Amino acid sequence: MKLSESRRKKLRNLKSYVLSVNGDGGVWRYFGTLQGGRRVDLSFRVSGPIRRIYVDKGDSVKKGALLATLDTRDFQTQLKQAQSVQAQAQAQYNNALTNFKRHENLYKQKVIPKSTYDTQKTEVDVALANLNSAKAQVEFVRDSLKDTELRAPFDGVIADRMVENFQDVTAKQPIFRLQDIGTLELVFNVPDRDVILGLSSRREAKSFYALFDAIPNERFPLTLKEFVTQSDPNTNTFPVTAVMQQRDKISLLPGMAATVEVIFEDSGNVNANSFRVPSNAIFVLDEKQYVWRCVNGEVHKVPVTVGEPYAEGYIEISGNDLKGGDNLIVAGVHLLREGQKVRLMN
Repeated sequence: MKLSESRRKKLRNLKSYVLSVNGDGGVWRYFGTLQGGRRVDLSFRVSGPIRRIYVDKGDSVKKGALLATLDTRDFQTQLKQAQSVQAQAQAQYNNALTNFKRHENLYKQKVIPKSTYDTQKTEVDVALANLNSAKAQVEFVRDSLKDTELRAPFDGVIADRMVENFQDVTAKQPIFRLQDIGTLELVFNVPDRDVILGLSSRREAKSFYALFDAIPNERFPLTLKEFVTQSDPNTNTFPVTAVMQQRDKISLLPGMAATVEVIFEDSGNVNANSFRVPSNAIFVLDEKQYVWRCVNGEVHKVPVTVGEPYAEGYIEISGNDLKGGDNLIVAGVHLLREGQKVRLMN
C-alpha cells in the first residue's frame, strides 16, 4: 500500500538508535531517575493547625527560609501559664530564702535548735527545685513556640508538599520533601542477568554517562556511588546510584528521567552479533522479525533473532547483517516501507 505524500512527510523525521555491541567493550543502557544529593522529609516538632504555607512544590529555597507556620495561640496561652507558675515559684523561693537567712543568724547565735535550722534549709531547697522546674517549663514552651516555624535546613528545592493550609498536623508528620540539587544522584536498576554476565566475563565499566531526551547530543558524566548487592525481590533488579554534578544554565531537577550509558572496557571477548535495542525497534512481517536500518537516508529491513528482554523496554537481538554503529529506527516502524527516504532526529 502506497503512502500519501502528506503521510510521507510526517515520517521524514524519525528517531533512531545507534547500535553498540552488547558485550565487552560495548555500551549497556538503563532507565534512571534523578534525585537530590541530599534528601530529607521536613516536619514540625509540635502538633497543631497549619496557619500558613509559604512555598509550593518545585520552589527553590535558601537555608533558613521560612516554609510554613502553625497557629501559635495555644502555645501563647501555655507560655503565659508557665510564666505565671514561674513567678509564683520565684516568690516562694524568695520568701523561703529570706526566712532561712533569718533562722541561720538565730542558729549561729544558738537561739534556735539545729532541727529548726535544717527545716528552713529544706524549705529553701524545695523552693529552688520548684523554681528551676518552672523555669524549665517556660523554656520548653518557648522552644515549642519556636517550633511552630518550619525552616529549610539547607539550600534546595521543594520536591513535594504533603499538606494543605489550615490542616491539623501532628509532630513528625512529613510536611515537605526537600532535596539539594547542587549535586544530583541518578538511580537506576540493573537486571540480575546483566550482573551475572558482567561478573562472568569480568567486565569493568570504563565510564558512566547520563542522557536526557530534552538535551540532545549532550552526555553528563556520572560517578558510581553505590551498588546494592541485595536485589529487589519484586523486580529481580539491583539498585545502582551514581552522582552527577549540576551544570550552569541547565535546569535538571529531581524526578527527571534519563538514560544511563555504561561503557565497558574491551577485554577482547566481544560477541559482535549481539545487541541491545529498544523493544519498539522490532516489527513483524510474514511471521518474521525485523528492524529497520537507515543507510544514506534510506531504510532497509534486516532480519533479526530476538532474545531475552531487559529492564526498561530494552531487548536483546542478534543478526548476521548487523554491526556496531548501525542506525536503527525506533519510532513508527510499522509505517515504513523498504527503501523509503527518511531523516534521523538523533
